[in-house]
Amino acid sequence: MNAIKEAHYNLGIAYLEAGEYSRAVPEFEAAIKLDPNFIGAHAALCRAYLEQNELESAGTAVAAALKLDANYQPALLLYGTIIEAYHDRGKAYLDDRQYTEAVAAFQKAITLDADLDDNSQDSHPENIHLYVHLGAAYIGMKAYQQAVEALQHAIAQDADLVDAHYNLGYAYVEQGASDQAIPHLERAIAIAPHLKRAHYNLTRAYQASGNLEAATNAIIETLRLDPNYQRVHELADTIKQEHYNRGITYLNDERYSEATTAFQNAITLDSDFATAHYNLGLAYLKIETYPRAASSLEKTIALDPNHKAAYHALALSYLGQQELGKARDTAREALKIDANYQPARSLLEAIDPSYKPPEIADTPPSETEQPTDPQPDTKSRQQMHHELGVAYLDSKMHTEAIAEFQKAIDIDPDFVAAHVSLGTIYLEMQQLDEAENAAKAALRIDADSQSARQLLEDIEQARPVRPEPEPAKQTVTPTVPSDAKQDLERGQVFLNSRQYDQAAAAFKRVIKADANSMEAHYGLGQAYLEIGAFDDAKTAAEAALRLNPNSHKARELIQVIAFASNIERNKKIRKKVLPYAVILGIIVVAIFGAVRLNLIPWSTSSVPPNLSIAASLEEPSGNGFLDASETGRIKLTITNKGGTARNIQIRFEPSSIAGLRFKKPEPIPKVSANSDETIRIPITADKNIQGRNQALQIQLLGKTGSFGKMEPLATKDFSFKIVPVLQKPTPQGRK
Repeated sequence: MNAIKEAHYNLGIAYLEAGEYSRAVPEFEAAIKLDPNFIGAHAALCRAYLEQNELESAGTAVAAALKLDANYQPALLLYGTIIEAYHDRGKAYLDDRQYTEAVAAFQKAITLDADLDDNSQDSHPENIHLYVHLGAAYIGMKAYQQAVEALQHAIAQDADLVDAHYNLGYAYVEQGASDQAIPHLERAIAIAPHLKRAHYNLTRAYQASGNLEAATNAIIETLRLDPNYQRVHELADTIKQEHYNRGITYLNDERYSEATTAFQNAITLDSDFATAHYNLGLAYLKIETYPRAASSLEKTIALDPNHKAAYHALALSYLGQQELGKARDTAREALKIDANYQPARSLLEAIDPSYKPPEIADTPPSETEQPTDPQPDTKSRQQMHHELGVAYLDSKMHTEAIAEFQKAIDIDPDFVAAHVSLGTIYLEMQQLDEAENAAKAALRIDADSQSARQLLEDIEQARPVRPEPEPAKQTVTPTVPSDAKQDLERGQVFLNSRQYDQAAAAFKRVIKADANSMEAHYGLGQAYLEIGAFDDAKTAAEAALRLNPNSHKARELIQVIAFASNIERNKKIRKKVLPYAVILGIIVVAIFGAVRLNLIPWSTSSVPPNLSIAASLEEPSGNGFLDASETGRIKLTITNKGGTARNIQIRFEPSSIAGLRFKKPEPIPKVSANSDETIRIPITADKNIQGRNQALQIQLLGKTGSFGKMEPLATKDFSFKIVPVLQKPTPQGRK
């Protein structure tokens, strides 16, 4: 019997070695039938099935061998080979996008792997990648939750699996869990910085989370890796438009600084985005940053030479820089595009007395049309101010418009149109009391003015509806006496008619009757400001702000008072210094003569400081990132290639960042000529901080003259990566 069994077995081995696997199978089966405990025949039968890729039959054969001897090494090796074969089959299905079949193959491999002794297979790297590939197959089926579970299992065994982090991040993005996706995609990029698809999906995650700035940085890096990545270009267009739309919203809400940032981000993604350049110019115009406004508007015109609104806004920016000639020329360029463009015509009529609208330019006035007013300039000047105010109003430059309308009223207090225009702009600014005062002033001059009556109706409609008091309630609420209300109205009338002492007296009477009248305190502050009693004006304005901390106009009044006070103080300083100017001039001439005669040694003329900044991140882990809970230092190297700089202040923009703590830098007393100064500023990331690319603008501020204001001397845009702490998923147990 044994001889027959051995004969069948040996014949099967011969067929196996000859590659005739189908003929080997019946020989091994015959040997096993004669001796079911013939472990070698079971193992050989497994080999024959394996060679024919009959994995199920091979699995049955090797299981029978291991049942006879669980430590039989040839059978264990064959078992591992079967697992790898299922794994390879799954990868082939995955490559062919047959995701259901791939999942079945990977799951079979995982099931076989779980049946092996843990100690014999745990270190095998292929078994970890089984879960990575299973997760990828689930993603192909859009079964994202199953993918997440498989990939978390892989990461629990090896935290540095780049494919596992990438696929897990991608699955979270597709689930809409962008906050969970971001740390895994950032981890994948930290391991493989050139993995462009990770950068692309990180952009998607940032965009979905609303962090457009981080999304912009991520997509720029993606395009740097592959400028021809078409899907990235499409996503960049979407993010660009989101920045632009956000900028328009900020512009309409008068949040001009935020608007400039949004438009700049849009331009970063598309430098030829003409409309973004135009609106960036408008935002700069609103905050009176005229040189930057001009630069943005000039770029707009370079991209779109027929953009008449850009010419008009550019003319206003030149006007803000007191470049009247350029303003006139630019406004005329707008009219070359559209001769009937009213904003440009209004501006030209206001700033160029020689300008005449096209329809009357060629018609000389007849004798009967000659002006008969003995003071012909009076009306033309008031009209000029009014038209310039209208031009400013068209461009939403409210402060400048108010000033021009007020100048028109100063020249002619009975100028109804100027009062109505002043009320209109106050209505736009939601300063309803001021708007009402202006409308009433117009009606006092002309009781039949339809525009003034319409303005009053618009003001009433703009006021919030106040509920009627409940008659059943007996509690008495403090009210302002009617005579106090009259005094408040009188104060406003006196204020508008420039009778400031009478206005102050009226507002004081209101405050005596009702100390909580915010409008009276505000009006008193205005009156004191005009009188020149700046300390009293500040006290009154601060009282108004305490009564209504959200009052925008009270805050503006305080700023205006501070500005006017500084101007007055500087005037006094110059007045005191002036008597000594002659003596100082004599001394300067004497010193100059001594220098010319070489009696006094003299170095080269004073050179202004020329500062630049280099910035880097120093952190203890040495990975180049600021990790969660880690304290690093921002190293600033300040280089001065000019004259000595003194009392330099360091400013960060933004000044505070969620999740980061850093100490405000101390002022630098002195940076000598042609020298370097190194400063290190500690910065700590909170333990729960989310990963991102953090942008930071570093500014060096200093005075440009004895009485000059603090101005930027150097600016550096700096960014660094923040990496969060990843929560390790709990490993799933084996069967």
